[in-house]
Amino acid sequence: METFIMPGAFTLLLILLFVIGWNARRRKLTPTASVRAQALLEGNQRQLYRILRAGLPNHHVMARVPFSAFLAPRDDRQRRRPDLNAILADFIVCDSGFNVVAVVELTTNAHPGERDSLLRDAALPLVRWTPDALPDASEVRETIHDLESLHAMSERVAADAEHDDEPARSRRTKAASAARRREPRL
Repeated sequence: METFIMPGAFTLLLILLFVIGWNARRRKLTPTASVRAQALLEGNQRQLYRILRAGLPNHHVMARVPFSAFLAPRDDRQRRRPDLNAILADFIVCDSGFNVVAVVELTTNAHPGERDSLLRDAALPLVRWTPDALPDASEVRETIHDLESLHAMSERVAADAEHDDEPARSRRTKAASAARRREPRL
């Protein structure tokens, strides 16, 4: 009789351990919080998105984009800044090459903060509109066109300044090089 009790007890123990393990695994796989889908944009945000799309047919308009999608720290010291994934841009406007032309914010408060300094550091313009004074499509087009013109002009000025400084830099380099080649005078 003892020969039947030992295998039976062992089998019962295995079944019990299997049930306990299966229950624990099932609890881990069950989500702890229930979620529901929601609209990406609501009310005024949806309205501004439509205005941006109508005013900028040759641009890409994206909503609720994390700063980490279009900003990167310059060096390791910059990594101490706030998590760029946690900061969202209401909208970004990109040219046909997906270069960010402007960041658009729909806001009721215009208090400068971390997002303003991040965009300033990256030389990206921030355009703010309030829900009670939304622009029309032509105003959006004009604003973004002006920003693109300013950006193009500043790039030309920077390129011209670099080009104008090149002869002076070249002369200094040649003079320093010649000085190194001279024989020492005795």
